[in-house]
Amino acid sequence: MTDISNLKAERFKATEEKRYNFELKKLRSENNKVYETEVKRYENMLSRMRAEYETKVSGLEAELEQKLNHVRSRHEMRLHGENKRLSEELNGLKSTHSDQVAEVSESQQNELQNMRESHRNTLENAREKFIKQKAKFVTA
Repeated sequence: MTDISNLKAERFKATEEKRYNFELKKLRSENNKVYETEVKRYENMLSRMRAEYETKVSGLEAELEQKLNHVRSRHEMRLHGENKRLSEELNGLKSTHSDQVAEVSESQQNELQNMRESHRNTLENAREKFIKQKAKFVTA
């Protein structure tokens, strides 16, 4: 009887092992399906998020490029205006300088002429004194 019990136990053990292996395969299969569906779902979500990110990035790049172009054009206009203003100011300064140079030159010419006139008068007065003094010595 022990042989029959051992044989039944062996069969029962083999059957239980088969059932256990079947249930294990079934669980693995179900878990793999769940895992694959979750992976697909999250991959789809990730690809959608990447697409949204790329769209936002390209939109921001376009917006920043537009702002940069606007700033560059404003800067260029201001630079042009500033260059124009500076050239006008430079021309004004040059004309003022030339006027001042002419004024100083004229003033120096007048001063030179006054000095020459004064020198001539001094020489003339000295000559007249000399002649008077000479006349005193000659008549004396």
